[in-house]
This record gives sequence, structure tokens and C-alpha cells, in this order.
Amino acid sequence: MGTMTKGIFLKARECQSLGWMMRSGKVIITPTVGQKFRMNQGVEIHKRARCLYPAGLLLHVGKTVSAAEKTAHVMTSPGPPVIFEGTFSSGGLTARADMLEPEEEGWHLIEVKSGVNDKKEFIDGMAYTYLVMSLCGCKISRVSLMLLDRNFRLGMPDDSLFVEIDHTMDVLEKVKEFESCWQSLEESTRGPSMPEPSLRYECRGCDLFRDCVGKGVDNHIFDLPRLSESKFGGLLTSGITCIEGIPSGVSLTPPQERVKTCVQGRCTFIDKKGLKKELERIQWPAFYLDFEVLTTAIPLFQDAAPYARIPFQYSIHVCSKEFGCVIHCEYLADPTRDCRRELAERLVEDLKGEGSILVYTSYEKGIIKGLAEMFPDLKEKLDSLLDRIVDLKKIIESCVYYPGFHGGFSIKAVLPVLVPGMSYNHLQIKEGDTAMVTYVYMILGTYSPHEMKEKRQNLLEYCKQDTLAMVAVHKELLNLVKN
Repeated sequence: MGTMTKGIFLKARECQSLGWMMRSGKVIITPTVGQKFRMNQGVEIHKRARCLYPAGLLLHVGKTVSAAEKTAHVMTSPGPPVIFEGTFSSGGLTARADMLEPEEEGWHLIEVKSGVNDKKEFIDGMAYTYLVMSLCGCKISRVSLMLLDRNFRLGMPDDSLFVEIDHTMDVLEKVKEFESCWQSLEESTRGPSMPEPSLRYECRGCDLFRDCVGKGVDNHIFDLPRLSESKFGGLLTSGITCIEGIPSGVSLTPPQERVKTCVQGRCTFIDKKGLKKELERIQWPAFYLDFEVLTTAIPLFQDAAPYARIPFQYSIHVCSKEFGCVIHCEYLADPTRDCRRELAERLVEDLKGEGSILVYTSYEKGIIKGLAEMFPDLKEKLDSLLDRIVDLKKIIESCVYYPGFHGGFSIKAVLPVLVPGMSYNHLQIKEGDTAMVTYVYMILGTYSPHEMKEKRQNLLEYCKQDTLAMVAVHKELLNLVKN
């Protein structure tokens, strides 16, 4: 059984069973393409953060015991430098500190994150490192979080990339909580048998849920839209884990009540009057629009902030009334240059006319607004597109529900139910994260010329499928009104 790392500890606080499986090597969480990309970005951000301390010492990671001994030796040497990736181990717990800066009253612990937003879970991570260092007898003077500065732009020096936030008091408060539970968590995750799993609110986002406490439950209470933790707790206390078991009289929101009614009655909900009214708002010809957008920690273009949404592709299907004529147009930026201006101009041209612009979620509206702010001379034309936008997802949420949606209204949840013969399975790129990463690697010159041609075609096919899916969903919604 290996030592307990920060990742295992934080997971074990939510679920001791998962903590045990991770520590024993029974489960290996394989990152997605998008997660791998963000991990690589994190590595790059850490490298840049270390550049802020040129005299700092990077302690290369080896076996835990030798790494911890080396860290202790450097920390106790005369005039210790800033230490990067110091290792600490005590009581079965292991931690690695991103940065340790020597100060008169102790060590300044600095955690580096590749995001721009301060998050609660960052406090938990820093508190764990503080706890393990304390168990090793280290004195910590203060604790800081280093995030990316929203004001950073390409070409600025690395010291402009970061902003530092003091979280000493927040961390100390969390450490008190950890001190009362770390020993029991260490013992339970080290034991010979896995702790019995129990249903918790945190299970909702666990990849193992359907093979664990959710196994065999087709319509779990997690399928209730926007299920709050307090509502979940109330249902669980009453012994209710599936929607079929929710009795009448339980207070639910209207969307939750609708899901319950459809599941328990094994029926669909179609508000034909409301649906007809919403669909009649759509003016023909109809333009179905979908963007693909990249967001990177380090900007790839001038005048872009960290994690700025940069549209690089769109697909548009244009359909005449009754879908008698269907035209498709598309745009994919040249990865060797910043094409935002060109994309905006082409977008205005491809969407010219009087018909409605159908999207799925309000995301596209936000992208158009961003382009209008970036190019004031195009603002009037881009703003005029906003009044034509109709959100198909909102229409479905208010007027249609099938038990097969399982509480979700994304295009990936709705499409297989409304249009059973249509899917993304035949595509090389099946979701937006992979599309974004593919294009970023095209910009970075990762692919060979042959691969570039192939990746470009894959991107075009994926984005085209998104708007084609909207066309198919719109057709089916019209059929529901007629039948």
C-alpha cells in the first residue's frame, strides 16, 4: 500500500472507498484529452512561476524517502534558497510543496495554480500540504496562492503573469479540520479491505458512480434537475435513492416534478401549445449556428487574456421552410495567424438575411458579443445578429421531457432520444474539448503536414455535425407539434 498523497486525501474526505481504491492501485483515473492538455498547461505555468526566483533550487522528484531527506537537508542548510517541489512525508502522508520561500519567522508556502479564479478546493490543497509539513516539524510563516493575472497579455514578462493572494488564515482554519480526521482517513485507506461505500452528494460527479452505489438504478435521484445538497439529503434520509420511489407530497421544483411525473408514469411531457408558440417565433430561412472556441492559460494571440474565449471555427446550416433546401457553410481559421477579424467578417456575411439564428445554449450569443466588443466597426452588424437568436435548448427545457434525457438537456443527452438514428460515434472528434486541443496543437505545429490535413477535416466534420444535429432536433420538435 502506497503513501497517501494530496489527491488521495482530498478524495478520501469525500469517499473513503474511492480513497482506498486509489491508494491501493485498484482504480486508475485516466485523464481525458482535455484534462491532459490542462495538466500540460499546468506544468508550463509552474516553469514560468519558478522563473520569478532565478536563484531557486528545483528538487527533482525521486523516491519519496530520498526526496524528503534531500528536502530536509536543503531546508536546514545555511542560507537556504527558495525551494521548488520540496517533498515531505510523515505518518503515512506525503506532500509536495510548489514553492517554499525562506523568511525570518519560517517558510512561506506558495501554491501555484494555472487558473485565474480563486477556488475553495485550493484552500483544501494548501491545508493538506501545511498539515504534512507541520507533521514533519516545519514552521510555516504564511501561505499564499499564486494565480494567473487577468491583465497579462502575450509578450509581457513572466512577473506580469501572476498575482499572489494571501490565504494564511483560511488555510489555518482548514488545517484544524484536517487535524481531527487525517489519522482515521490514513488508517481506513491503508486497511486490507475497502471501506463500505455509501451514497453521498459528491457521488453525483464521480466517474465510478454507475459501477458503485449507482449500479442498477436507472432513474437515480441525481437525475432531478438542479438537485440541491439539502434536497438530496432529505430524500436520502427518507431512504429514497431512485425517482420511482419519491412519494407525492415531497416538495420539488416544477422541472423536478416534471421529471418525476414522466419517470413514474413512464410517459413523455410535451406542452404542444407552448411548443407551437415557441416554434412559430422562428423565422425562415433558419440559420443553425455553432462555434468552436479555444481557451488557454498562456494566450496564443495578441490582445488576449489568459483563458480568453477565442473562436476559431463555426458551422452554419441554412434551411428554407419545411427544410426543402439545406445549405451548409463553414469557417475554420488558419492556425498560423490570428483570424478573429476574418472570422467575424465571414460570420456577418454568412448570417446575412432576416431569418432566425438557432443555437443550442446561450454560448454562441456570448461569443458574438465578445467579437462586437473587439471590433467596434463591426459592432452594429454583429449586434443585429443577437436579436435573431433563438435558443433550442430553452425551448426543450420548457416544453419537452423524455425519461431518456435522465435529467439532462445538453445536445448529447437530447439527440439520441429525439433522433435515435443520429450520433457522433462515427466521428474522429466527438466533443468540444478534443476539438479545442486539436486546434491548439495545430497552432503549435505539433502535427506533420499529412496530419494537419487530417485534423482539419476532422474538425470540419465535428462542427458540421453539431449544426446538423440542431436541424434534426428542430425537425423532430415540429413533428411533435403536428402529431
